[in-house]
Amino acid sequence: MQKIFEYEAIVPSGESVKSTFKGTKDEFEKMLSQKKLTLIHLKEIKEKTDKSKFTSDDFLAFIEELYYLTNSGMPIDKAIGMLSQTTTKEVQRNILKNILLELKNGSQLSIALSKALKKENASIDSLSISFISTSEEVGSLSSGLLQLFEYLSFQKKIRSDIKQALAYPLFLMGMSVVVAMLIFFLIIPRFSSIFSPEEFEKLPAISHAVLSLGKYLSAHMSEFMIGITLFIATAVIILKTIKIPWMSIMYKIPKLTSIIVDLQLTIIYSAMSTMLTGGLELDKTLKQMQKIQLLPELQDLLNTTLYEIKRGQKLSGVFSSSKIIPMSDIALLHVGENSASLDKIFKSLSVRHSDAFSANVKKLLSLLEPAVIVGLGVFIAVIVVAIMMAVMSMTDIAA
Repeated sequence: MQKIFEYEAIVPSGESVKSTFKGTKDEFEKMLSQKKLTLIHLKEIKEKTDKSKFTSDDFLAFIEELYYLTNSGMPIDKAIGMLSQTTTKEVQRNILKNILLELKNGSQLSIALSKALKKENASIDSLSISFISTSEEVGSLSSGLLQLFEYLSFQKKIRSDIKQALAYPLFLMGMSVVVAMLIFFLIIPRFSSIFSPEEFEKLPAISHAVLSLGKYLSAHMSEFMIGITLFIATAVIILKTIKIPWMSIMYKIPKLTSIIVDLQLTIIYSAMSTMLTGGLELDKTLKQMQKIQLLPELQDLLNTTLYEIKRGQKLSGVFSSSKIIPMSDIALLHVGENSASLDKIFKSLSVRHSDAFSANVKKLLSLLEPAVIVGLGVFIAVIVVAIMMAVMSMTDIAA
């Protein structure tokens, strides 16, 4: 277990120095011996350990750090050992130690990484393992790590764009729920209490309906809150235990079809560009692409393309038979095949569809945000009208 040692010691020249050392106790004692320090005062501070899960951002940081170390000429085992000493996340430290153990047993990095992740119940997309395996196959691990880092960075940008796009609409929806609960649990029950049972029955229909709903929810607040809690808990459990094909579901919604297609094509083109740039042949690239979770239509297209390419057909020709792939993409792929620059063409197409995805999301949100605001406004207007009509009817009731 690593610790932080705060110490004061006397150096060979007789001077007193204060410093800190991070490492194990044996490493600390070895350092004192090598520097010929005479210890005066020592305070041990146990390093805080992060117990959180291993995330995609952790994996991205690991690949970046590993690339810089291996690119500088450091052997892979020493690089992994160094990274295991610097991380504060427990699960990541365990993964790195397991990788190092597998490497010392003769395993390749791709195999060692796969086993280490499985042992710690951590998961990354299988395509990332394929990137490393491919780079090992062509004898350029450092280059493969760089390509993987660029691919993962691109994926992170897409995830960030999606989260940023959904943040404001979700905030508006959440505030709508809060406002609704405050109105029905606090305002309406107090207002409805000024009416006697007989007067309450004589209220206008809209006032009677709104006030009745408020009284009912107020009287059954505990049951309502328990129901909401159970619903949220059940939804969370289902989402964690059952793999729901969200992409396929959203793809069937007319307004979302083009957005999902752009997102999926961005992922496909980006991955293919990265692998082709790394030196992988087109047929092997398509075979690796089978490991990505895609829309069934696109997955079938890639499988068909792999089969037809082995029979001598061109990729652009096979893609032209698909209703999903735009004709502009096919024309550009045809150019790439005839100019031996498919890797650059795929890169250009990934950027094109990424921009289209962002533009379509912004266009959808430009409609969704006002719709949420208008919906909240209509809801509050109905409440206000109901209350105002109830107030104005009090004179008629009294008469």
